[in-house]
Amino acid sequence: MDRALDAYLERVAAGMASTLGPALAGLYLHGSAALGGWSAERSDIDLLGVVARPLGRRTKQVVAARLLHPTLACPAERGLELSLVTASVAAAPPRRPPFELHVNTGLEGVKHHLGGPAAVDPDLLLYFAVCRRSGVAVTGAPPGEVFAEPPRAWVLEQAAEELHWALRHEGFAYRVLTACRAWRLLVDDVLGSKLDGGEWARRRAADPAVVDAALAAQRGLAPPPDAAADLAAADRFVATVLHRFPEANRRGPGNPEGVPR
Repeated sequence: MDRALDAYLERVAAGMASTLGPALAGLYLHGSAALGGWSAERSDIDLLGVVARPLGRRTKQVVAARLLHPTLACPAERGLELSLVTASVAAAPPRRPPFELHVNTGLEGVKHHLGGPAAVDPDLLLYFAVCRRSGVAVTGAPPGEVFAEPPRAWVLEQAAEELHWALRHEGFAYRVLTACRAWRLLVDDVLGSKLDGGEWARRRAADPAVVDAALAAQRGLAPPPDAAADLAAADRFVATVLHRFPEANRRGPGNPEGVPR
C-alpha cells in the first residue's frame, strides 16, 4: 500500500469516526487500491462506509464537509469516491440499493448527494460484491461479515451498464480494460482489477493488440491511443463482450461460450 494512501485512509476514518461515533460500523476500501493496479496518477480511491442506522441531514452535511475540506487532500489524481450505506442494506441489498451519502471529488469536479430512502445507486451492487470478496477494512469488522453477495444476475447487469457508461464517458484504456474485467467475470466469476483482467483477456483474444495497447497506457508505459481508429477498435472489443452478457447471464459462470470472437 502507498504511504500517502495509507495516511489519507487513516485521516478519513478518523474524521468519520469523530463525526459519527458508534454509528460508524465500518469503512472499506474497494476498487483498484484493494484489487491491485492502483496508481496515484491514474486511479481514484473507492470507499464504502457502513452506518448502523439512517443518518439525519445535518449529520450527513457535516460528514460531507469533513471529506471535502481542503486540508484533507486526496493523493489520487482522479479523487475520492465514497458512499455511505446502512448495515441493513449492505447485509441484504435490494436490486437498487439506497445510500445515505455519496461524495465524489473526481476529474469532473466535486459533487455530493445527501441520499436518503429515495436515492438509489445500482453501482453499489458491484461495490458490495468486490468488498465481500476482496475489500480491505480500514476500520470495522471483516468485509465478509458485513456485505452480502448480490445475485449474480444483478452483478452482471451492472457490469454491462458500467461498460455502456465507459463507452460514453471514458477513453481507450478504461473502455478496453473494463471490458476485459467484465469478460473475466462472465467466464470465471472473478471480480479483479483492470490490469489483471487485461492480462487474463490478452491470452484469450484472437488479436491481443488492443488489449496490449490498453495495458501499456494503464501502466504509464505509452500514451493512451486517442485516434478515431483506435477508439473504434476499442468500441468493437467492448461490443464483443457486451454481446455475450445475456447468454452468460442465463448459463452462469464457467461458460466457455462467454469468450468473445
